[in-house]
Amino acid sequence: MADAGKEVEVDMSPFLCVYKDGSVCRNEIQPLLPPSPEPGVDGASKDITLNEGLGLWARLFLPSYPPPSHKPRLSIVLYFHGGGFLFGSPAWSNFHFFCSEMAKLSSSICISASYRLAPEHRLPTSIDDGFSALQWLHSQALLQGEGKHELMDPWLVNADFSKCFIAGESAGGALAHHVTTRAFNKPLSSASWEPMCIRGMILIHPGFMKSTRTQEELDCYQDDLMNWALADSCFTLVLPVGSSKDNPYFNPLPAITCRDSVFVLPKALVTLADNDALHFVGLEYVRALKDAGCHVDMVMAHGVGHVFFIAQPDSEQAQVMMQRITKFIAEEDKPL
Repeated sequence: MADAGKEVEVDMSPFLCVYKDGSVCRNEIQPLLPPSPEPGVDGASKDITLNEGLGLWARLFLPSYPPPSHKPRLSIVLYFHGGGFLFGSPAWSNFHFFCSEMAKLSSSICISASYRLAPEHRLPTSIDDGFSALQWLHSQALLQGEGKHELMDPWLVNADFSKCFIAGESAGGALAHHVTTRAFNKPLSSASWEPMCIRGMILIHPGFMKSTRTQEELDCYQDDLMNWALADSCFTLVLPVGSSKDNPYFNPLPAITCRDSVFVLPKALVTLADNDALHFVGLEYVRALKDAGCHVDMVMAHGVGHVFFIAQPDSEQAQVMMQRITKFIAEEDKPL
């Protein structure tokens, strides 16, 4: 709850307030759910520590419990939640239910990783945290390859590390892009992650923006989850102090289209919504990836806005989107 005795620097109600003394008040606009480690119709979930010193953790979701030992090994999805890099948690009910459903429908293990939030931790901190989650996952793959199962998280002992995906929604989609880009481009490459194989990248309404907006973007539908006042506050609170709004953290297009070096990504799925003002830059992003020689599929939802599936998880559009995501995982899940 906001402190009436403090002078407000930036008011992003109902999400958070930033005070002139540098303190931040966040509101948990979604219920915080505990994990469900016991077996159930929707699988199971548990929390693990990734970096105790930095307060980083993740919630693991299984489609069934206990993890299958005799059935085909499960693919893995490393997932980053949305929230403008400013708020959100893997424990928020909307993210919890989304990851649980994705794990169940795609028969995969979903790892929803936390990351430190701005403005206390401005970019690139969240990207560094996301990359460290990928490194932790790689360490588990190495332990499995060495037969050191006793040192692994028990839920990952029978995982198939040759079938890994990096995914995210809204700001988490931008985060997934940057983590994957760092993993696949110099000085690293896909070979850097063996025996783990990152098969694909899934961006759901990625939070890419430019400093200038077209009239089409300004006229597009806006709501509490995506409006330009909220976007401008994100620029102010998230980017490094003094940096341009066209910083590559929000606008990756120049880095993708630069011809000075080869740009590499695994196969990508990008889902957009035509009542989301961010979908215009999303379309440019898809075209830039294709021009760079990347394999990318795009799905457009019509008549709905930014992250509509959060408020309408049972809608036909949300179900179609989830079916396309699970199909992408299943297609890329096939043996190489």
